[in-house]
Amino acid sequence: MPISKFDPETHDDNTLLLIDFHNLSPKQLHALKPCTKKRNDASIGLVTIRSRQQVLQARELGVFHLIDREDRFSNLLLKLRELLGDYSRPNLPAGLPEKTVRTVKSTSAALSHLSMAALSGAPLPVKKLAGSAKDMAATLDAEGLDSWLTAVQSHHSHTYCHTMMVAGHALTFAKALGMSQQEQYLMGLGGLVHDLGKVKIPLSILDKPGKLTAKERELVNKHPIYSKEILESRSEMPKPVVDMALWHHEFIDGSGYPDGLSGDEISERVRLLTIVDIYSALTEKRSYKDAVPPQRALAIMADMGGKLDAGLLRKFSKLISRSDFGRIRRRAV
Repeated sequence: MPISKFDPETHDDNTLLLIDFHNLSPKQLHALKPCTKKRNDASIGLVTIRSRQQVLQARELGVFHLIDREDRFSNLLLKLRELLGDYSRPNLPAGLPEKTVRTVKSTSAALSHLSMAALSGAPLPVKKLAGSAKDMAATLDAEGLDSWLTAVQSHHSHTYCHTMMVAGHALTFAKALGMSQQEQYLMGLGGLVHDLGKVKIPLSILDKPGKLTAKERELVNKHPIYSKEILESRSEMPKPVVDMALWHHEFIDGSGYPDGLSGDEISERVRLLTIVDIYSALTEKRSYKDAVPPQRALAIMADMGGKLDAGLLRKFSKLISRSDFGRIRRRAV
């Protein structure tokens, strides 16, 4: 906000200040001094490092966390993480299997790297994400989907929770369908990046508890296009994964978005991801909604008429209804 409108008395001592020192007047510097002194170490200065004047102004205000305006945006994100804490790091409950804990933590780190790269224009961590998909497949095979869901649903980030739920369901369903190991990894990778474009949408909209306005809905519906734009920047990102990110909100009857595809225009991979995406969204708990029980979620999806692949949905419903689906596999001793 403009300095003239900032009132230090309306913000508590934990407020983090990001100050742009470009063309600050002496009057503005004077107005900022009580704000920076009050907050001690919680101020970041955006400066042109080659400008001795801007660096001295920052020091005069007691702002020593400096980011070069000409530097990469990722450096600012790293500095914010240093001061505010790592939002990607999960706080997992006790008693989870060791492999599940390790994989959730490493996957969260990979997703954090992905988000920062997408925001800053840095190279996407494609190899790291592919490795996460393989690690997830091995973890699910060894310790079951229930442990995975218990772990990821405790994540404080709704985005990370949903992403890892979708990837876990996609990998499990792909294996149950008899897909090759490589196809399973591809589905897991698709689940991990399917909502990447949401990094360009404010959290105030993504986590809004009430109904979105028409303008907010229009913005949210652009996230598949944003995902495609980001993912296509890396030639090693498999095209089927880009397609899953772009088209996972398309419906068989042509009523989806962003391209209004229908019928055979939608691949089996995309149809599968659409089913597990909707199921994950329904069954996950949010701060503003309770989780829908699995059978109720399946009933809601069945009532969607011709929007979802009926054959795949029947197979998924049978899988969910099985008593051993997602159970931890106990090794014989």
